[in-house]
Amino acid sequence: MRATSLMILGIACALAAMPSSAQEASDAGGLLHEIRGARLHVESVGSGAPILFLHGGVVYFDSNFAMQRSYFASFRKVIGIDQRGHGHSPDDDRPFSYREMAEDTAAVIEQLGIGPVDVIGHSDGGNVGLILARYHPRLVRRLVVSGANIRADLPADELERRKTWSTQQVAERVHKLSDSLPPRFRTDYEKVNPAGPQQWWPFLTKSYQLWLTPVVIDTAELKQIRIPVLVMAGDHDFTSIEETLEIYRSLPQGQLFILPGTGHGTMQDRPELANLAIREFLEHPDSDNPGH
Repeated sequence: MRATSLMILGIACALAAMPSSAQEASDAGGLLHEIRGARLHVESVGSGAPILFLHGGVVYFDSNFAMQRSYFASFRKVIGIDQRGHGHSPDDDRPFSYREMAEDTAAVIEQLGIGPVDVIGHSDGGNVGLILARYHPRLVRRLVVSGANIRADLPADELERRKTWSTQQVAERVHKLSDSLPPRFRTDYEKVNPAGPQQWWPFLTKSYQLWLTPVVIDTAELKQIRIPVLVMAGDHDFTSIEETLEIYRSLPQGQLFILPGTGHGTMQDRPELANLAIREFLEHPDSDNPGH
């Protein structure tokens, strides 16, 4: 009788440890979550109050936040999402969209039951974080963005001109873009992408088209974000200091941190400084928040 009870208990524990019908185990060690018609790779490590990381364009959680993962997992639960088509997450035929990424992220937070959660977003992930905080304020406790932008870095007439480009013209521009990226971006992607190396060109084409989004989020929407937001950037970031200040000044509870001698890779190039600033911001008492 006792042996039977132990066997039943063992089966129950095994079933409890299995992914739910909305999840499946990933070869990379995380879980693939069924989210809004997509399958998103989600990793978690550590324990404690959760922090959700949103990666930048072309990269993914592991490659973007290698210098944050272990540091924050030593005292918090770190959760990383690979957005659709990025990293370990399979792609589909839909174009990339900041708003859709924000909606997917909101669905992950709700499925995990972790909201309101602290969110860290770098580059495109910062854009997604701002949209997430604007449209799902109950899901975000505090937000850190680094290298975010609120508009495409091209004049309106040039954006319109590029809409008329032929497939060949777009392909030529995407190949030039690929040549300008650090080589590890492509090798890292091809190493983990479920569709294999041949998916690089469709993936980069969709990323390029995403970066031509005329307005990511306007200042009127930023003014509606009531949670504390730390706006970070390198003093030689892709996004201009002026645009970074525009983001900061539009946020009712914005705080600003410019990393000296730093480009766009704030998380990789100055991890000790970035991690310290993020930790101090996340642990600051809410009642003492500076507003403006």
